[in-house]
Amino acid sequence: MLRLTFVLFLFSLLLTSHAGVLAQSRARQERTQTVRPAPPIPRLVSENGNHTLLVDGQPFLILGAQMWNSSGWPGILDKTWPQLRELNCNTLEVPIYWEQIEPQPGQYDFSILDKLILDARRENLRLVLLWFASFKNGQSQFVPAWVKENTQEYPRMLDGTGRPIQVLSTLSEKNRNADARAFAAVMAHIRRLDEPYRTVIMMQPENEPGSLGTDRDYSPAATKLFNDQVPASLVSALKKQPGTWAQVFGPEAAEAFSAYHMASYINYIAEAGKKEYPLPMYVNAWIRENRFGRAGEHPSGGPTSNMLDIYKAAGPGIDLLAVDIYHRNYMQFRALCEKYGRPDNALFIPETGRGIPFARFHFYAIGDYNAIGVAPYGIDPFHADPHDKRDKEKLDTKFAGIAANYRLLRPAIPLITSLQKAGKLKAAAEEDGLGDELLHFSQYDLLLTYGFPTYREGKEMTGRVLVGETGPDEFVLIGFDTKFQFRPRLGSGFSSAEFISVEEGTFENGTWKKIRNWNGDEVYHSTLTPEGVILKVKLRGLQSDKLDTKPNFER
Repeated sequence: MLRLTFVLFLFSLLLTSHAGVLAQSRARQERTQTVRPAPPIPRLVSENGNHTLLVDGQPFLILGAQMWNSSGWPGILDKTWPQLRELNCNTLEVPIYWEQIEPQPGQYDFSILDKLILDARRENLRLVLLWFASFKNGQSQFVPAWVKENTQEYPRMLDGTGRPIQVLSTLSEKNRNADARAFAAVMAHIRRLDEPYRTVIMMQPENEPGSLGTDRDYSPAATKLFNDQVPASLVSALKKQPGTWAQVFGPEAAEAFSAYHMASYINYIAEAGKKEYPLPMYVNAWIRENRFGRAGEHPSGGPTSNMLDIYKAAGPGIDLLAVDIYHRNYMQFRALCEKYGRPDNALFIPETGRGIPFARFHFYAIGDYNAIGVAPYGIDPFHADPHDKRDKEKLDTKFAGIAANYRLLRPAIPLITSLQKAGKLKAAAEEDGLGDELLHFSQYDLLLTYGFPTYREGKEMTGRVLVGETGPDEFVLIGFDTKFQFRPRLGSGFSSAEFISVEEGTFENGTWKKIRNWNGDEVYHSTLTPEGVILKVKLRGLQSDKLDTKPNFER
């Protein structure tokens, strides 16, 4: 027995020694292993009123897609990755939920967030994460149960009748601090997991914030503040005269009061997150340009077009104010782009509708308003089975135009962003009753004609084009179903333009790869194809009165 004990003792010493050697070997490997250098952090830069989103240090254009509200779960996402591949998008906008991440105060569960980031990285997709927390579409539905059930500690707003509504009070430091602590924990975790990769490129703290059902909080504390003086810092920033909210803002006083306190609340959360990981952060708007445009019928206190200046003053930690657009009228779409694309605010449209109209509208946003990104909402097959042929056909129809856009635009992003920065990019699109359209450039006019080919008559309007002026006589055309004709500008001394070359191609890693030359019938008809095409065009002006049209038999 003593001999057996001695043998076992020697064996244990050998195992311990071997384990020690292995541990030392692993430690040496970890010390000598090359640490992956982190690419530059994503950031938004502004120069001379133009805005560019930089990812990995390079200009980036978000060709995105957004999930439905309750689809940021593995069981849904695992079914959606194939749909995203078909869409050709480069970015997924997906919700992450305070109620899931912090089920108990101070106890965090990042397992779903980790899987999302790692799966997106596998799919070579960037992520914009939507923090569904204190506010989502004018309500507070996504807060944890421990917040919902304890309204004494986490108070709600009161409407005009004194009844509490399902919206957290923006005056409560308890509400704000609880959200900020959770968001800061999320940002710190993302940094630990993703800093060497930059899969996550932007954050949206809250979603379409504001209060539905009331124009402001009517609690006694809120009413006291409302009847008091407007903060001097806000009065100064807006260049207004001091006074009460009603005196300074008149009929918009209740909405302005709500916007100031909402922007201050979200700014606190955004800055808490940026201390941990300073990604660009934005807040999106449920627009007021609907129905009567009354605060409370749209979320009062959100970054609506009439409240942008208040948000800029009260929310300096919010990098941009984005706009969600579902209007199917192109004039309304363009008007909203005009309002949100400002020298102090980059245009980003994180939600649009689907289908051909919005495929056209995306060109307006990118070409005429220098948008840093666009995305249709509801990419995952909500209420549809992606394996059912009939449902799949419906999905394909909804997203076909946007998928074609992304396929064409994605390799051309370096060119597009450089043209945006230079102010040399324009857009045009087919609209009801619009047969042709004239664009003016430095040396040439470009006439675009829609309705080609003729067999498309009666079908959806699909003509759309981005036109970039790349040199004095050189252009790039990117688009679909549009006939193009160039002519020298009036007064140039030239009467017509001759094609020197028309090249069809694409870009690979920013380098032009020619597929073929266009000549003969292709140049005679000069029509962008239904499946979409990128053309490089070189021209020269001709003077018709100096053309030698007489035959020379001695030649």
